[in-house]
Amino acid sequence: MGEFRLPRRTDWSRNPGEKWYSCVLCGPTRTKFLVHFDSCSVAPTVGETITGATSGDTGVVEGHTIISGTVAAGDATGVIEGNTPTGHDENNLEVFDDNEALNGSTAGANFATANSKGAVQISGRLFADTVEYEGKRYCVPHFRMKFEKTWADDAKIDTTKEGDRDED
Repeated sequence: MGEFRLPRRTDWSRNPGEKWYSCVLCGPTRTKFLVHFDSCSVAPTVGETITGATSGDTGVVEGHTIISGTVAAGDATGVIEGNTPTGHDENNLEVFDDNEALNGSTAGANFATANSKGAVQISGRLFADTVEYEGKRYCVPHFRMKFEKTWADDAKIDTTKEGDRDED
């Protein structure tokens, strides 16, 4: 598995309330999560969706690590890594609740308990200042490179005035 860095509090509290966007030409963003668990009775499988029983937060498992205990005894503790978390608050980047039962699409209901709030990490090229044009979002340099002339020409068209057409 690749390296996964938990976000430091300063990573996401620096710009509270601001929205960060990706540019379609710069490349996609990647959103991952990491959640510690205990009381695990069934090992989650790669690709399965886990859901928090109370929060409703979800994510897709990329892998897990058992730190202590065994799954057979139901006392395994460890970490689940995943991607595409949903339901988390964009301002605090936390997913799942502390002591929340985790339900798996394959592992079944209450296969483990979250040992703390999980952390969400967003990586990629993110911009606070972007332009939405023709249903897509672009960083300012890419927008200027690709559309500025077209956009300026479109702005010159005045559709509020009558044309040169004679009306009968």
